[in-house]
Amino acid sequence: MRVAVCIDTRDGPGRERLLGCYQYALEQNWRLYLIRQDNENEIARMAAIDLDGAIFFDRSRPLQEAVKARGVVCVETGARHPDLSDAAVFVDDDALVRIAAGHLRAAGFEHLGYCGLAGSLVSTARAAHLLEQAAAGGGDGATGGHVFEDRWRDGQMEIEALTRWLGALPKPAGVLAYDDKMGERVLAACRWAGIRVPDEVGVIGIGDDELICEVTMPRLSSVALPSRGIGRAAAETLERLLTGKKVEQRWTRVAPLEVISRASTAWLPPARPAVLKAVDFMRAQCHRPIGTDQVAAAVGLPRRTLDRVFHADLGRTVHEYFVELRMQGAKRLLRQTDLPLEDVSRKNGYSSLSSFMRMFAARTGKPPREYREHCKLQRGG
Repeated sequence: MRVAVCIDTRDGPGRERLLGCYQYALEQNWRLYLIRQDNENEIARMAAIDLDGAIFFDRSRPLQEAVKARGVVCVETGARHPDLSDAAVFVDDDALVRIAAGHLRAAGFEHLGYCGLAGSLVSTARAAHLLEQAAAGGGDGATGGHVFEDRWRDGQMEIEALTRWLGALPKPAGVLAYDDKMGERVLAACRWAGIRVPDEVGVIGIGDDELICEVTMPRLSSVALPSRGIGRAAAETLERLLTGKKVEQRWTRVAPLEVISRASTAWLPPARPAVLKAVDFMRAQCHRPIGTDQVAAAVGLPRRTLDRVFHADLGRTVHEYFVELRMQGAKRLLRQTDLPLEDVSRKNGYSSLSSFMRMFAARTGKPPREYREHCKLQRGG
């Protein structure tokens, strides 16, 4: 089979979809042709290839129309032009926005906003879902005042309008961005406007492109998607179409995985200075095997006094907050690395592997090894 993969690989979601397609193509002995541009030269290049099928993600309508006009079987892996495809496998945006809004509300953000991409049908749909969530939560999002459409996805070009919109949001506000690159842009606009993240505005992206999310300031929370699994499912669907097998659904909506929580949504309610100082100390030292006594000494309060005021202001004890920080760090290492569990435990402040494993299972519902395998399966399909 000769299959064109018309996928922009500059971002994580595109690369992951391509990898899912590639893994399936290896098994089927397909010949893949990567098409990353939408210009006339690329369209002409494709015309010279005797294609059996094509898989798309985030490409222009003219490119997809040109391929479809040649009678090539097309499968879409996004919700941009499913009408031009014989079948489509894409993320369930309604479910995606629900879990993002739920995360922002659980983190303490009273108001919801959405920063989208102008001219994108996918972005428009996500904005509508966000406003539904805001209205269902009793907020004022139904007025439409908390949606902003930007012409740019990243960088700091023409960022002034975005800074004004962010400045006008009621605080504390949680902002869902169209994708991680847009989330990075929102963080840059907050810096320009002097808006404190996450104290005034929390930001969450979509796609969990870890190369972006882990190097932003602060690190960007994001909704993880099974992008590699979507790519593989699209390739499997294409194979069924090309071999005359039945496809159960023309459009298949895939649920998002989970919210990967990072510093951009780690909002804290107003608290006394000693509590905030304790939080800063704990965030910086959570990789070390220390406890409440060391935190109390760092802020200059007796242990019992610190525990009392910490719980009064934040609703949990110092120990419970330490556990939250360490579990976040452990999950990150389990998702991103193949480090032995002993190293994951030690790098997150546990001197005893057995204690770490018991706490991780109690907090996540899965032992560390099972969590790691679950993440691999979910991301890889």
